[in-house]
Amino acid sequence: PILRVRAPLPVAQIVETLVINRLQFSTMIASKAARVRFAAKDALVVDFGMRRAHGLDAARLAARAAYIGGLDGTSNVEAGMRDGVPIFGTMAHSFVQSFANEREAFRAFAKTWPKNAVLLVDTYDTLAGVDTAIALAKAGVPVRGIRIDSGDLAGLAREARRMLDAAGLEKVTIFASGNLDEYAIDELFGVGAPIDGFGVGTKLTTSADAPYLDCAYKLQEVGGRPVFKKSAGKATLPGTKQVWRFFEGERFVRDLVSCADETIEGARPLLRPVMRKGELLDPPRPAAAIRDAVRARLAQLPEALRTLEQAPAYPVEISEKLRALAQRLAG
Repeated sequence: PILRVRAPLPVAQIVETLVINRLQFSTMIASKAARVRFAAKDALVVDFGMRRAHGLDAARLAARAAYIGGLDGTSNVEAGMRDGVPIFGTMAHSFVQSFANEREAFRAFAKTWPKNAVLLVDTYDTLAGVDTAIALAKAGVPVRGIRIDSGDLAGLAREARRMLDAAGLEKVTIFASGNLDEYAIDELFGVGAPIDGFGVGTKLTTSADAPYLDCAYKLQEVGGRPVFKKSAGKATLPGTKQVWRFFEGERFVRDLVSCADETIEGARPLLRPVMRKGELLDPPRPAAAIRDAVRARLAQLPEALRTLEQAPAYPVEISEKLRALAQRLAG
């Protein structure tokens, strides 16, 4: 259990759909983002997925969840305004195409954004675009970086880096986008691609390889009487519960699910009150603070789970008291 609602039954039932919708979607996207962050190491990573998200509401929620999961920001301005997610942006191919030539487009963009001009170089010919960016930078136009959005990202980034360095532009960064996810980023770094940042879109905001999270909201207790579901494949454990976490040093080792009235020695309880009688006990935390907390918790994961490959299941056990309660009620 990650959330416990204690309320009159009709009230608890009314919030079911909202609770499941918000929790499962945001948890799914934040988890995907955490994997992207793991693959990208310390590189800049930005959510570029609004256009491919499943609706405007999903796009904003995904931007917030992705930031909490470890990304650096989003191209979604609404998420920046409403949720405090840092906003990033570069330029569109249509912007380049709207000018007579690439040089004019780059110059106009840099004039508008003199402190943050990241130039999209692959509208026509990527390496020719890099040449144009170099020429403008050497002429005094402020060029912070270039973006490559198509083609052999590793090979093009390698050649672009060589060209930039040869021109004395070692501080100009290379940003890559285009059908990226944690696996693609890991592969790019695996072949030594000199890329400083990534835009991750469709595969993030749709969680393409894991597009749903099997989140459930089940009745556990009525009037102090523990209840449970016995259906094959969907059985639940009865009664109100607490989750306890065991540590070795600062690393998670295993969790234990117990009856709510148990105290487990040597472990920390994970469920705590956040609302009482309809009132929040603490003010909502900003997304940045939640992101910091998530980063700290991810650093505490067992080493075996800090991988993009198939990992062993994290140990979750059931207390003897809870197991006995389930057996007694099952008859």
